Amino acid sequence: MKVDCINKNYITFTAGKVNVFSDFDGTYFPVWQPDLREISSEKVEKLNTDFKEFDSFTKNLKSDLDFKITTGRTFGEFKTMAELIKSKGIVMPFADSLITKNGSDEFVRIAKDEDFYSKGIYPYDYYVTNTAKDKNIETLTGWNKNIKNKLIQILNKYKLDIKEHDSEYPSKDHGQGSLFSSVNYDNFELQNDMQPKSAWTVGLRRDGNLKLYISFPYDMLHVKERKEAYSKIQSEFEQYLNQSGVKFAKEEFLDKVAGNRPTLTYMPKIERAALTKLYDTKLALKNAVINNDLVITAGDGINDLEMLNPLNYLEGSRDISNPETIKELKRLPFIGIVIKGENSGLEGLYKTFGQYGKIIEIEKSKLTEGIKQAIKLHSQNNEIFLQNLSNELKSQIGIVSEQSAVSAQKSSNKGTKIITLITSLTAGLSGILYLLKNNKAKEGQDVNK
Repeated sequence: MKVDCINKNYITFTAGKVNVFSDFDGTYFPVWQPDLREISSEKVEKLNTDFKEFDSFTKNLKSDLDFKITTGRTFGEFKTMAELIKSKGIVMPFADSLITKNGSDEFVRIAKDEDFYSKGIYPYDYYVTNTAKDKNIETLTGWNKNIKNKLIQILNKYKLDIKEHDSEYPSKDHGQGSLFSSVNYDNFELQNDMQPKSAWTVGLRRDGNLKLYISFPYDMLHVKERKEAYSKIQSEFEQYLNQSGVKFAKEEFLDKVAGNRPTLTYMPKIERAALTKLYDTKLALKNAVINNDLVITAGDGINDLEMLNPLNYLEGSRDISNPETIKELKRLPFIGIVIKGENSGLEGLYKTFGQYGKIIEIEKSKLTEGIKQAIKLHSQNNEIFLQNLSNELKSQIGIVSEQSAVSAQKSSNKGTKIITLITSLTAGLSGILYLLKNNKAKEGQDVNK
């Protein structure tokens, strides 16, 4: 996807809207799933206070702020986490939409927060996605919903038992949604040309319409006939994709999470790379340039690096020693928020781009504060954006009081100037009258006339 993010002649139609894309684990929700099971009441209270602040900040800004969660979790993994959060008495506000598996399907909200917490109605549905995104991906790459059906058809041809699932994490984490609620962790030594030992099953993870994840039996690459089937499945499927004109990216690996099961992933190929979180944020940035809006991304780990790196939004030179690059970087309607942490893989971002106002660092649990800081920072560098912020948003981030103070000072300065001018004029007139009186007195005239 070609995105001409930086245009030297900015054309603005609307301004002042903020688009926030936040990672979930460790960023929006600061507690890891294993720790959540034994969470203390004090920590629950602190989370509820923080989320109440976030909800208060966003609930009256629906026309000004669009909040999306973009996560590495699948739809089912996120839902499991949401249910666990609820069971602990934590009231977490849900995003306007949920983007799963690092840029895959975008699920739009179908219910309110209170529907989930009081009635058990989940805010998203696996079959209700952002169709505009789906269609745009299809236009760019040829990727469509029929691709998964073709894969299933090929897997059935080899009589594999297909297990559709939400996660490769253990059943204790995801219950029936885990692949391993129906497939065992095989524990045996792998050898070349061995006899089949693993069940003839394949895991088809529910990554949505835009990504495919297929995991095979542990011994798939060590049993001769199974290795041949593995090769043929790839060949037939990729032949179908190529003949259909689909631009796709592929990864082949042993999934450590799934006990090193041989795994294949397929996804749309955007320009020269696989679909990632960057697709959504880059598209939002393109629109922000046109509308003079702002894009904020937030993350805490290496899978957030692409969408956090400001250079990924430039179409020209990415050499930060080039003055032109710095100039365009400063104009970019983008700010990344990095959660402080050791060995996150993001340590260099603030050091490199903080000086240009493109990356800010915050402590964990301070996302609301970080978003406010980002909006305020951008408004200081973009007068049109500032002028077009709604009064409600200005009030939320504390700009109104500052502007009022500036206006009051300007009014005070104007008043001082007027008084000074009047004083000067009065003094001038007095001087003129004095001279006239002196002249008349010298000429013997009545000075009182």
